[in-house]
Amino acid sequence: MKRFSVLFLLLALFLGNTAMGFSWTSGYYDHGDSPFDGNNNTAPIEYPYGVGYLPSPGDMGEGGEKFDLEGLFVNFDDDYLYVALTNSFGMSVTSSSWGTTFYQGDVFFGFGGNNDAFAIDVSTGDLVSVNVATYIQNLDGSYYDNVTIRERIGAFEAVMSPTLGSADQTLTFWDGLEPDPLLPDATGGDTYVFEWRIDRSLLGWDGTSNMFFHTTVGCGNDLIEYDFAAIPEPATMILLGLGLFGAGMIGRRK
Repeated sequence: MKRFSVLFLLLALFLGNTAMGFSWTSGYYDHGDSPFDGNNNTAPIEYPYGVGYLPSPGDMGEGGEKFDLEGLFVNFDDDYLYVALTNSFGMSVTSSSWGTTFYQGDVFFGFGGNNDAFAIDVSTGDLVSVNVATYIQNLDGSYYDNVTIRERIGAFEAVMSPTLGSADQTLTFWDGLEPDPLLPDATGGDTYVFEWRIDRSLLGWDGTSNMFFHTTVGCGNDLIEYDFAAIPEPATMILLGLGLFGAGMIGRRK
């Protein structure tokens, strides 16, 4: 009985430790072994001529990668909701062709069909209850004048929204995570990882309803949307299975 107990304890400690922090940052949660996902270089929207082309900045000799959203990850435990966003520019990116600076949009989410109920204010790290939101920026080089694209992209920045509390926030620059990256500078151009940790009590979320997330960059050149199905994390299921198996084995040995 002691041999099995020690084995299950060691496995539980190993699995628990591997689920406590990013493998690629010193953040709040382990979302996996890569900051990129299926959103990298793609978008759930039909852009004229594809992602990264006119009237967005990407066709002006700068490359769509400079204005790219590359991944969105969501997880939760008993106390917190964890959200991570990867992009190529951090807080903002300047198009040298258009002479315009575009900003990372807020991260909107909700459940029960209200997809824009909450937002993470990227500039302040606040969690807000959304009353009013704006579209993408009306600036040279953006998709603002393309009504179809603008409305499809949806909310960009939360305004007139009461603060519910703080979304603990980290922003990390990672060099070398992309093959052939653009050189990082004041205007952006490589790989940045945001991560937020939100107290679940601020959301009134029971952990069972699906959540829908979306975010864009100010020019509208890229859009990430993510329908998060609230299911137990794999490590939790494995630990539960091990516990049940261990209890069964111990019972049999008795």
